[in-house]
Amino acid sequence: MAKKELLLGAVAASLIFSGLAAPAFAAKHEGKHGKHHARHAAMIERLDTDKDGKVTLAEFKANAATAFKTFDANGDGQVTKDEIKARHAAFKDARKAIRAAADADKDKARETLRAGGPYMLPGAGKMFDRADTDKNGTLSEAEVMAAAERIFERRDTNKDGAIDVADAGGKGKWHGKKSEERAQRMLERADTDKDGKISQAEMLAYATTTFERFDTDRNGEVTKAEVDARREAFRDARKAFQAVKATDGEAKDAARQAMRDARIDRMGARMFERADTDKNGVLTKAEMETAAAALFKQRDRNGDGFITADEMVMKRHQK
Repeated sequence: MAKKELLLGAVAASLIFSGLAAPAFAAKHEGKHGKHHARHAAMIERLDTDKDGKVTLAEFKANAATAFKTFDANGDGQVTKDEIKARHAAFKDARKAIRAAADADKDKARETLRAGGPYMLPGAGKMFDRADTDKNGTLSEAEVMAAAERIFERRDTNKDGAIDVADAGGKGKWHGKKSEERAQRMLERADTDKDGKISQAEMLAYATTTFERFDTDRNGEVTKAEVDARREAFRDARKAFQAVKATDGEAKDAARQAMRDARIDRMGARMFERADTDKNGVLTKAEMETAAAALFKQRDRNGDGFITADEMVMKRHQK
């Protein structure tokens, strides 16, 4: 029961977050920054075993230890370059299988990819020579753990002892002026009284609206089928925009806005798929509200009872 509650809570938080911060976790068509943040979010979700929205050093090293055992195919306590190549080849083959699979079989192919992991090992690749401190041509578990600590320190850019969304942008701010503009648009969606900030009541109201967008049959539950339908709606909206994007006028503006609105739902669909690992999750309104309250607490970094655009863009402290 507890496992299911954690799963549904993760789904709820992701659906809310997709509406408020979709640009930060954009798909590949939104450019290299979108790709970076999507990878960062996926990494957090994969390693965050206690589901508190951040990855500690202990969680990071636990994953590295699991990866080491997987890469050490012969169990001799050392990982060779050949073993690393074999794991990377397995990953490439699994990715090819997804691309080659028919639409009805893609979920199964993705599950096979996930089940076959992990495919990443701290110290592998370009870091191998540096990680191989005793220069014996292999990586021991101690060397992999040391490499994991260095990677964690580098990714924990604000030096708060954890990796979270605030660490996504490297040094400084996420993307400067564009990031601030996006944060402002996000805020405006939920700031119903237009006072320039989001209260917890507004966050809960936004969560309710988001839930209702997905709950198309109005039965008080959100299912995977409903999420899939919203994803399909995005595809249709994108096709409609592609058909008129070379023109000017109201039709183009309307199509662009429809695509933007549908994109929010598409992001929720992507996150739902990642969270609903058993593919039969059901989300209730109460669970959505609980997740919204938790998300509000996480984003209200100064504890003043409001979320500002600055907190939404997750600027980090400058050194």
